[in-house]
Amino acid sequence: MQSKGAKKSLRAKIPNNTDLRKYEKESPGALNLNYFIEVKNKEGVWKKSKIIECRLDRAIFGERMLEDVKEDPDVKLQEDSYEYYIHYDHMNRRLDEWVKRDRIKPTSDFIDEKKIRAENKRLGIVHSSDEEYEGLDKNARKDHEEATKVKTITRIKFGEYTAEAWYYSPYPDGYHNIDCIYYCEYCLSYYVCKEELRNHMEKCTLVHPPGNQIYKDDERGLAMFEVDGYKNPTYCENLCYLAKLFLDHKFLLYTIVPFLFYILTIKDENGYHIVGYFSKNKDFDQGYNLSCILTLPFHQRKGYGKFLINMSYELSKIEKRFGTPEKPLSDLGRQSYLSFWTQKIIEYIQGMIGTPFTIEDIIQHTAIREEDIVDALERVSLIKKVKNEVYFCTDKKILKEIYSKMGRPAIPVNTEDLNWYPFFYKYNTNTVK
Repeated sequence: MQSKGAKKSLRAKIPNNTDLRKYEKESPGALNLNYFIEVKNKEGVWKKSKIIECRLDRAIFGERMLEDVKEDPDVKLQEDSYEYYIHYDHMNRRLDEWVKRDRIKPTSDFIDEKKIRAENKRLGIVHSSDEEYEGLDKNARKDHEEATKVKTITRIKFGEYTAEAWYYSPYPDGYHNIDCIYYCEYCLSYYVCKEELRNHMEKCTLVHPPGNQIYKDDERGLAMFEVDGYKNPTYCENLCYLAKLFLDHKFLLYTIVPFLFYILTIKDENGYHIVGYFSKNKDFDQGYNLSCILTLPFHQRKGYGKFLINMSYELSKIEKRFGTPEKPLSDLGRQSYLSFWTQKIIEYIQGMIGTPFTIEDIIQHTAIREEDIVDALERVSLIKKVKNEVYFCTDKKILKEIYSKMGRPAIPVNTEDLNWYPFFYKYNTNTVK
């Protein structure tokens, strides 16, 4: 029987037959990670969240190991002895972060994953984070999330820019659980301290990506280089490590040898500075015209992402092979593609008003695959199928309005400044016309 002055427990009764989540290491005194919590985010707003992992608060214990502290008779571990790695409910994992106990409010809301999934399915709720795993089965997604659940690098220093890391990246041993990783923006060598980078920069002679320049736009100061994963494995591997810090859905399980990397740069008096890149497989058997795409965070919202997409389709036109990006796409990548597809198709329709056209005509003009055309147009209600006949909306006002809502148009590719041949042409002179 509870005494009159006793406090009621915050914890609700745990449902039966439920697999309880546990910390990777036994952490006495830490908050129970089987309950939702409220976390004050960086904007000062309390958000429903869940705990992924915990570690000793470094401000209190420095670099001491948990096993050592647990055996110290003078230390009593409690909730505020730890920092907690949290995930904001229904938000992208790039927002996950370490927080101290004073930013957390415990709740009695038990995390019953099976119940939550069933309720979401019943209501037809699909979150943006779920779309990022398109193409992955349930087990593959679970394995991926477990292996990458905690990012181990806080931020990067890249030339004059600093950016917070979004996700885990499988760097070699010795490059984890660090505050900052320092990159040479030319050769992409990386270091754990500024002094090492400074010593490297005194010796590094590279001022552009180690490949062939295939494109230049002197007016905008842009240049693009093709780098072969077979010829420059270290550079391409370092690029993949860097990209993985900002891409949750891509895996670094495969050799980079079969891939070509197209590096977009901005030129100044010091050299060519990386803005972003896309990669594509030398083998087109699966029909992908792009494998991975990234605009570095400090260059986003400037039109470079759509430019990279635009360039991938210009290369497809030269190849005379109409492809699609490899799935899954990140949430930002999917948003950019849908915007790009919609605007490119509207540009075509606007030029064809008064003239009959078909989906096949759009494919031939844009190099966009049929399923991507239909996906983009259905999302903005510009296409309708009636009795096996396909109808497009050609109302000028509606087209202009939707085009505007899609954001900044892609930076154009000046095809006269594009000097590129498909990979297989280089080794089969009989195919060159």
